[in-house]
Amino acid sequence: MSERWRISDQRQPSAAGASQPLHITDGEINFLWSFIQGSIAIADTWNGLMRSYGFCARHAWIHMSVELSFRDQYLLGPTILYAELIDKSVRAMSASRTAGLQPVIRRLRAAGPCLLCALNVKDASAGACPQARLDRGRDTGPLRNFAGKLEPLWRGSLCPDCAGASGEGISANRCRQHLLAAMQARIPVDMAAQKDMLRDLSDRVGRYQKSFLAGGAEAADRDRAALIAAIGWCSGWQPLLAQLS
Repeated sequence: MSERWRISDQRQPSAAGASQPLHITDGEINFLWSFIQGSIAIADTWNGLMRSYGFCARHAWIHMSVELSFRDQYLLGPTILYAELIDKSVRAMSASRTAGLQPVIRRLRAAGPCLLCALNVKDASAGACPQARLDRGRDTGPLRNFAGKLEPLWRGSLCPDCAGASGEGISANRCRQHLLAAMQARIPVDMAAQKDMLRDLSDRVGRYQKSFLAGGAEAADRDRAALIAAIGWCSGWQPLLAQLS
């Protein structure tokens, strides 16, 4: 990994590590079981997620996988989290209008480590977690099914640097980490297109979030796909692409 990449967002794993299968561990399932039951709302936890822009690439998709395994697409928690992170990104990008790129770079950087990495839950034991829960939490099939079905709708938001390719249907818009790397290297970036993508994601993830509330309109597949795109923007796409391959 280049020095420029480390500077842009020091908590990210290497490209090689991010592209490996998820291999969800007992400790991660045990922790995320409590996390999705409501501990995400603890003030220190929430503030940490805001500072770190969610999770590292691997843990972002592990979190989504475990949510789908246990919640059967009742994804209120992730929509709340990523609606806030995408709104944070929209606000960060607006700083470029008057002050140049440095304020954008500063605001888009993670200001803390990935929560799960910092707690080292990967190597933790299952504790008293029942075997049936571990087996269910390790199943990445629900993630592959959810993301695979919606792929035509999120493919336009796919970061070409994460995909290692360009072509029809792949956007020129980068994920947050690759956008930071490009700006650090002074590679030309279409900031207007990036902002438009983020505003669109903000609208659609917001609609998806409201669909879980009493009286909310049913979400469209396009809104569900926006959640996938929001995770990809915040943390990177490689672990998901490895699952779908």
